[in-house]
Amino acid sequence: MSATVEVSTPTDLSFQFHHIHVYVERDSLRPLADYKKLESQLNALASRGSFDPFSGGMRFLPAGALPARVEEGRQIWNQLVDPADRRDEAEYASAGQDFVEQLLVGLGWRVTAEYVGPTTRSVLVTSADPCGVKFCVTCALVGGDDADEPYDHFRRSHVERFLTAHGGRPGIAALGFEVAEEGGVEAILAQYRKRHPALLVWHAGAHAGAPSSDVTTGKRARVDWTLTYTDVRKVQAPAASSAAAAKPAAELELGRMRIGEVFAFYTADGAAADDGTVLRFVERAGTFASSPGFANPEGVLPGLADAAPVSNVLDREGFLRTLEEALGFTPKVDFNAGVVAAGEARIESTVTGNTSRRLAVSGADALVNQSQVYLPINNALSPVGHVHGFLQEIGQGIQHVASRVDDLKAFIERVNNYRLITGRGFTFLNIPRSYYGRLDAPLLAKHTTCSAVLREAVCAALVTAGLLSTTGILDLEAATERLRAALAGAALPVGLAEERDAKLEEIVATVRLSRYSNLHSLLRDHLQEEEYLQIVRNKILVDIQGSDILYQIFTANILQRRPGDEAPFLEFIQRVCADTRCKAPHEACSKPIRPGCGGFGIRNFLTLFLSIEVSKAMRELADAEEAADAAGCELARRKIELFTEQLDASNPILTDISDAMTSEGECLDQLAISTGSASDKALLRARADEMRAKKEAGNARLQEVSTQYATLMKSLRA
Repeated sequence: MSATVEVSTPTDLSFQFHHIHVYVERDSLRPLADYKKLESQLNALASRGSFDPFSGGMRFLPAGALPARVEEGRQIWNQLVDPADRRDEAEYASAGQDFVEQLLVGLGWRVTAEYVGPTTRSVLVTSADPCGVKFCVTCALVGGDDADEPYDHFRRSHVERFLTAHGGRPGIAALGFEVAEEGGVEAILAQYRKRHPALLVWHAGAHAGAPSSDVTTGKRARVDWTLTYTDVRKVQAPAASSAAAAKPAAELELGRMRIGEVFAFYTADGAAADDGTVLRFVERAGTFASSPGFANPEGVLPGLADAAPVSNVLDREGFLRTLEEALGFTPKVDFNAGVVAAGEARIESTVTGNTSRRLAVSGADALVNQSQVYLPINNALSPVGHVHGFLQEIGQGIQHVASRVDDLKAFIERVNNYRLITGRGFTFLNIPRSYYGRLDAPLLAKHTTCSAVLREAVCAALVTAGLLSTTGILDLEAATERLRAALAGAALPVGLAEERDAKLEEIVATVRLSRYSNLHSLLRDHLQEEEYLQIVRNKILVDIQGSDILYQIFTANILQRRPGDEAPFLEFIQRVCADTRCKAPHEACSKPIRPGCGGFGIRNFLTLFLSIEVSKAMRELADAEEAADAAGCELARRKIELFTEQLDASNPILTDISDAMTSEGECLDQLAISTGSASDKALLRARADEMRAKKEAGNARLQEVSTQYATLMKSLRA
């Protein structure tokens, strides 16, 4: 093994995401044979005609063929599975799902390794890419003794400690990060010993701050807070002759993996570690250092054998300070008090992370580049809302994790198709249609030359024809001829009818635009109409930073045992970087791709927050309807209306804030590399100050909107 490289500070280290460790309830993992049987059935479905489990081949079907294709797939699936395993998609609910099954069916991932120890059992679930996402899912077993467990990360005491800290709820227990530099794990732990010793994990149990021993080929070695696993092979040298005695076997070390762990958070009073979520740092060499995944499961976690997270915390500033002191992570974006609010629910949020030095040179490289770490940190400011509920029910922890895909629209269609076919997988968060656009008189005024009277008449005619809701939401699939017929057939006074007939085509064009008008104001003609409609149909969130585009979507809750329980969820993103000309994943780019191009989804942060509250209100409405509770139905409907109105009022302000932040960042970047005169630099600095002031003014406007709707929601609850 080579000598340890001296690492002076954590800012000298290169981090990248390595794995996610999920703990579930005791004995809740199904036998490996069950998961492998399910995989075989999915593979058989794929072989029966473009039901491709990884690429979603059904998306290449001609328009209008999809419903019939899905029905064909459902019939084939029902032939492949036992009658007892058939499920009706109409009865699908996100609560009570087997998380591993969701990953296999919904995402096309596979169980690629398993570990069965004295006290726990684990499966490794990975994407098709060996360098892609890796979820290790572990449950405790009945019986056995942790003293017989050779791998500390698979001890039952850790599972029980996490579940106890999280009210018995399953969840994301550990975020794994790989450190590229030799000696990097020790450098990180040295910072924790110096500044945050209470957060060090004791590997012999669950007590924070106490030392344990290394594990080297199963033997206890020197006292430390880290664990080292080695791959040692015995080499038998041949005897010099048949009569000579055999030489003793020599041990040859082929690989080494060092693991260090710290608790992520302090308790509310800051006096001790919160015994829940762990940050795990790994350093790999030799046989452990080949690409982790289905080609090398022990490169993920020792013991496994072949078979792009958001935290909710009690003390946001304290956690950010800890990450900066111990890891060198610095804040990237701040959402201050009142900016992120839904009715009475308010939170603060900061995105922190490292500064990656790695630039991708192709689309494929960018897709698997995990060197840029972003950690959005939320804390609640009010006793209502999902962040407050998460902290109250579960405690501090990981709310969701994000994964990057190369084609988000195709990805979502695949997930939805497989749920329709199998009754398994994922559903996604409901995004109000008004996020994408709505038809009203101001939109008609902006894009047509119609008189005010005609603008009102257009909306009324479409409502009467059943093509437009009273809130301005147009039927997404309404054909142009239906729109034209509804408008041309409306009974209007002679003069108004003549104006309508003269301007009918521009009116129809604007009506069609209303389905995605908000998106069009951001992206203009970068997308064709059908691409816009795909985004709306699949409820994708869109943000833009400069000319870079970020697409986002969020699943419904995962690891949720009962409807209404707070639980984690997954996020999937696609980044489209405008300063490159990569048209295919493996094509070289004209410029290196910056990590995190497209930004953090600033415009969508409030949309996510509001959409979660809308989804909760929709669930309340469904429950009230089932109970024939008229008052409950009315309350839930009004909540949905208020949250949707707040989103509509906030969207243009969020766009202004996002534009200002982008311009400010561009000016500061230019200033940092400028070789111009003092006057040139002064102009850049003044421009940055102007954009900062515009951003702050937008924050103030957003706070006013938040205060207004908090008051309305409070009066509604009274």
